Amino acid sequence: MKCHKCNADNTDTARFCSNCATQLTRGGPPSPSFTKTLESLPYALSKGSLVAGKYRVIEEIGRGGMGIVYRAEDLTLARSVAIKVLPEMFTDDAERMARFEREAKLLAALSHPNIATVFGLEASDRKRFLVMELVEGDTLAERIRRGPLPLEQALKFCLQIAEGVEAAHEKGIIHRDLKPANVKITPDDKVKILDFGLAKAFYEGTPASDLSKSPTITEQMTEPGVILGTAAYMSPEQAKGRPVDKRTDIWAFGCILYECLTGKRAFTGETVSDTMAAILRAEADWNSLPADTPGNVRTVLRRCLQKDPRERLRDIGDARVEMLEGLSEPAEVIPVSQRLSPLQHMSIGAAILVIGLLSGMLAMKYFKPATAPTSQPVVRSSVRVEPGYWLEGLRWSPPYGFDQPSRTAMAISSDGRFIVYSAVKENPGPQDKPCLYLRRTDQMGANPIAGTEGGFNPFLSPDDRWVGFWVVELSGNAKLMKVSINGGVPVTLCDAALPFGASWGPENSIVFSPDESSGLFRVSTDSGKPEILTAPDKSQEEVSHRLPHCLPDGKGALFTIMGDNYDLRPRVAVVDLKTRKWRDLIEDAADARYVPTGHLVFLRQGKLMVVPFDLGRHEVTGQPVPVIANIMQALNVNSGSHNTAAGQFSISDSGWLAYAEGGITLDGQDSLVWVDQNGRSELAASFKAPFFAPRLSPDGQRIVYLASGMEQVGWIYDLNRSIESRLTDEGKAAWLNWTPDGKRVVFGWCKSGQANLYWKRADGGSAMERLTTSDYDQEPGSWNPDGTTLAFTEWHPEKLGNDILLLDVGSRRITPFLNSQANECHPEFSPDGRWIAYVSTESGREVNEVYVRPFPGPGGRWLVSHEGGREPIWGRDQRKLFYRSVDGRQVWVVDIRTDGGFSAGKPRLLFNAQGFEMGGMVRTWDLSLDGQRFLMVKMEEKKPRPVTEMNLVQNWFEELKRLVPAGKK
Repeated sequence: MKCHKCNADNTDTARFCSNCATQLTRGGPPSPSFTKTLESLPYALSKGSLVAGKYRVIEEIGRGGMGIVYRAEDLTLARSVAIKVLPEMFTDDAERMARFEREAKLLAALSHPNIATVFGLEASDRKRFLVMELVEGDTLAERIRRGPLPLEQALKFCLQIAEGVEAAHEKGIIHRDLKPANVKITPDDKVKILDFGLAKAFYEGTPASDLSKSPTITEQMTEPGVILGTAAYMSPEQAKGRPVDKRTDIWAFGCILYECLTGKRAFTGETVSDTMAAILRAEADWNSLPADTPGNVRTVLRRCLQKDPRERLRDIGDARVEMLEGLSEPAEVIPVSQRLSPLQHMSIGAAILVIGLLSGMLAMKYFKPATAPTSQPVVRSSVRVEPGYWLEGLRWSPPYGFDQPSRTAMAISSDGRFIVYSAVKENPGPQDKPCLYLRRTDQMGANPIAGTEGGFNPFLSPDDRWVGFWVVELSGNAKLMKVSINGGVPVTLCDAALPFGASWGPENSIVFSPDESSGLFRVSTDSGKPEILTAPDKSQEEVSHRLPHCLPDGKGALFTIMGDNYDLRPRVAVVDLKTRKWRDLIEDAADARYVPTGHLVFLRQGKLMVVPFDLGRHEVTGQPVPVIANIMQALNVNSGSHNTAAGQFSISDSGWLAYAEGGITLDGQDSLVWVDQNGRSELAASFKAPFFAPRLSPDGQRIVYLASGMEQVGWIYDLNRSIESRLTDEGKAAWLNWTPDGKRVVFGWCKSGQANLYWKRADGGSAMERLTTSDYDQEPGSWNPDGTTLAFTEWHPEKLGNDILLLDVGSRRITPFLNSQANECHPEFSPDGRWIAYVSTESGREVNEVYVRPFPGPGGRWLVSHEGGREPIWGRDQRKLFYRSVDGRQVWVVDIRTDGGFSAGKPRLLFNAQGFEMGGMVRTWDLSLDGQRFLMVKMEEKKPRPVTEMNLVQNWFEELKRLVPAGKK
């Protein structure tokens, strides 16, 4: 496309001329500005009007390009809310509204103290509106209009903005229209970011048009086709119409930080085109920054405002860390020479020269030269895993290794001379075993350590002569082993069921955690019987002690406490190895290590944190400070055994840091689908979410399901109205099911510790009611037809399996149905209530098979499945029994007869179900009322995230001591 101003050639997709930055339009110069105010739009609400039957309008409080905002009262929950009525031009566009609904559901799940919460999307009288958290106070734009903010206040506000943006970016949500007008400051100086992600929902997918319609000129524009983002805060790639990612928010953040400090915009002009030209070609006026702006804050600004996104900060968390340092370090005052006239420069320069010469002569005469202490420079580099391999944190056979490692896969020597890491071939097969590799930091290649085949989770002896590791055999047996760092014949130290961390102490002993539900053990480095150090205290909400790290004084060990197997906010404690008593140190923390600078280093939600620590008293002596934003950490609510909280990092005593990037993985965005008996699927819900274990209501009109995130929440989805509502309280819900009358939902739930059984009215008309009390995890299975008896499972760690129990809901009396040494799960009542299908390992082959027994008994049992099975479902006419293969990848059916006894035919394959979710001790799929389709969760295709590179930081302690004052060593 040719520029009408300078005649330069540009690409067809360019929005501005690459030569003169003039706005490009087809057919000549751009049209005049067009402003359309919202007063003319026919959807204003009157004071006192009732919206959707439960929101009473109080007053209008704002209006912008995305709608009018009102203060309203939520009559149901007795709280004040903000409702944003959406323009009809958007609500009348079915495609745009569908996109908006999907985005709004994502935003509703975005919970952070610095982001205004979206409660939901409502409809009333053919109007659509968002219900949002009501945030009182001024916008940041209004604060800045009064003048530049004081340095400390500007940094504190922008620090909160960075924290909110970082939380959204971690969930894959980009703001795209970040600006001071979209940031509210509450009366107590708390930041709330507004309209997160709504720009994408409104405008994505439409072509660019006249820039005069951009929100730059007026925030009252509602025309489609505008470039996203207020022009003064647009990134260069936004202005050019190119695809954007989180780096466009980082640019806008830099613009906001600059404006807070200077009181003026970083890029501006009289027209939109002038502003765009400044963004594309000009530099911010760095001399306008206050003289006391810290050097690292200046660096943040320059890195945020790099025009090439490849040169920009990669993560907003890095900016946050630097600003935290800026709040704690002395101000870097700009030299006077940068603020004086040329004549003053000459006069002062001459005086300085004379004073310098005289001072030098006096110093040479009266003082001997002294050597000033110098700090070592911090040097960063990367270490690549051997070509064709990736880091391995647990096993070598699929599906393990296809996500981030769940155990620490690296250990750096105390002097930083070498790194030991576990690696396995990419896309490993069943016979591809991991191995430990030794890579010297002054060399390019790595060598396998002989005797470590099948090993992972390496940890080094204090003298670096031995490496300890775990081996998981194909049979499933796991052992703790050691071998010389030079390789050789490995020594077996002890058996261990499932590794959850180990540390080699200074007293010829190793402290380790053998599985997901026990305490810490200690074993001699010469092998022997492990001794118990700790046992989780259930009264203190402890179910697991893991990830030990021995302190160098030989008197204590740090470790991580989990409140349950899916705990995403564990805590760090310290145990006295002599008295074996422990106490908590830090909340919301995991995988702590002591370093010789007098600090503890630990992980909090994928962020590396540092806090001063008194080694003599085993006490934390300060407040934690974040230092690195994106450390890979195994926090994943969807897998208890892989939710270890372990981090991919290692620190040497000499100040080397090795780590892998990646953060945490919380949930996916999967689809709820109907699948026919030929395996063909269609959507059951129009949006994606972290769906799990959906169940259809008895009338077929609603679906209850579990959604996973920082907490596990039960939701009800109305199929007719396409509306979802939250069912369970804050905490962790598990496996939900309807009562036969459809009036209540039963589920497992806990705030921490073990999940017991609760139920609640499906219409939300009552509080959650507890049904059982137990020290063990319980999950609801199915009801008998009259709703008087619930079959459920109860986990028993001593046998690493479940029992099937029966609850009489009238008397609340519990009786066993199956409680053998086998693992029994997936109990399902037949439609007539005379039989129970279930899954058990009672065959003795350690393979789950589907069986049927009469209810209430007595009687025999019948094997239904062949070569393994799980999650049975009775056909609605009780003539078929469906089940899934052990790996969940196939759906099978068996013809059955129950008149005059029970008989089963030969199982036959219905369809392949690879990619549909399964798991747990109760059923995760359901059957339609006509018995022809299955309600399932189609998992989002997840590409492997192979870790093929580690970051290496030499002299990292220099950086650490600068960020956090040292504790006592």
